[in-house]
Amino acid sequence: MGSTAPVVSQDSGLAGRLGLAEAEREPTGIASCESLEASLAGFQPPERRVDLWVSGPLTLIQTDGVLWYLVVCSSPRIRVMCVTYSDNGMKIGERATLRGAYRAIDDRHVVLDPCLASHPDS
Repeated sequence: MGSTAPVVSQDSGLAGRLGLAEAEREPTGIASCESLEASLAGFQPPERRVDLWVSGPLTLIQTDGVLWYLVVCSSPRIRVMCVTYSDNGMKIGERATLRGAYRAIDDRHVVLDPCLASHPDS
């Protein structure tokens, strides 16, 4: 008898999209603020979780006392906000790599939640 596991296509729709990966997987490359628009152009997220990895200068760091909100990239580019539990000592203007569960708010705003933020060299 055959397996009852669902068949998953080898083409996940993420091929050639810098920074995008299956959940908890590493992408073939990390997107930058400059390359993000091309990576997300026409992207229709599947029903399952997809992660985005992006690196750029921090443009906003804010906390509500429980969560931290870190943002990379600025207008007119796509802005990406990471919802996390620590600022990891990072400062505005420093480069950071954000990686987490992708959710598009609109064509110019993305939220990664849950998300991890680190210095690109870590």
